[in-house]
Amino acid sequence: MLRRSDAPNSLLTLALVGLGAIVIGLAALLAPANFFFGAAPAGDVPVEHTLHASPEAFGNSGEVRLQLRMPRERWEFPLEASAIDSIKSLDWVRAEDTNRSIPAEATVSTTVTAPSRPGFYRLAVTRKDGSRFVDSVVVGVLVPFSAKKRSALNGYQIGTYNWEHTPGDASPPPRGFIEVSQAVENIPISAHFRISDFITHDGQTSWPRYVALDTRVLDKVELVLRYLGSREHDMPVSLHSGFRTPYHNRHVPRAASDSRHQYGDAADLAIDVDEDGRITYLDVLAVARAVEMVERDYPALVGGLGLYGNAGTAAYVHIDVRGARKRWRG
Repeated sequence: MLRRSDAPNSLLTLALVGLGAIVIGLAALLAPANFFFGAAPAGDVPVEHTLHASPEAFGNSGEVRLQLRMPRERWEFPLEASAIDSIKSLDWVRAEDTNRSIPAEATVSTTVTAPSRPGFYRLAVTRKDGSRFVDSVVVGVLVPFSAKKRSALNGYQIGTYNWEHTPGDASPPPRGFIEVSQAVENIPISAHFRISDFITHDGQTSWPRYVALDTRVLDKVELVLRYLGSREHDMPVSLHSGFRTPYHNRHVPRAASDSRHQYGDAADLAIDVDEDGRITYLDVLAVARAVEMVERDYPALVGGLGLYGNAGTAAYVHIDVRGARKRWRG
């Protein structure tokens, strides 16, 4: 939950803040500049500077931090053009273990091959001058849908999709699932969300867990928050439901049998837009207006919009990127 900080209201507070800034500044001058997604890396991956991905890596919002790929998939990794000529080698570094790296098998420019093992990775770049960098985008290598045996994946209960019973009458299942261990559950996947926010709330306690996710919904929600003013001030945001396994969806009251939550392209959100400490239907209507503006400006993100809370129930908004406009009230 994000909140705006209170402003200093006394000369003493200002003096303390100024002194703290001086101390931090001196520490920064004396210490090496290490940046690794908010934390200094461990082991033998020294990072002198951050090499940034090109803008298209972060979606329309500029806030998405996750790319999803299948095992051994090849694609052009979006690095800044100015950095490409100086690249000597590229390696994958597991997000939870910076001591181990895997060659990215880059052959032409920044065309890379995803690792064969599922998990979260960052791209380590060795430049011709010997410096080593780690890019800020995290890559999630999926477990293919075909790895699911009947209703389970590695002991984790997922259930079955309607498509598995009637392929011609239902949406195709997700192409794969993100494998989430306890070591990576708090990895940021966008400016406001972590992968743990999208784990199914079904009471299962075993690890790893699995998540279907379409990064376009991250992009859309981040745009909605921007249109609501999140760049000018923080506002309380709660993601009630992200991915929902078909197994869990069948136990959710009034849930649609082909709910978009099962495909990872939907999110239920409660946002205190006016920051009065309550989530009301007025907040819901404000979010709905922002969704309409986002879909107007970014047609590729069009989808469903459900408004809840006008009949004494909990106030929240359903947002998805199903590819067709749909509106309802719950």
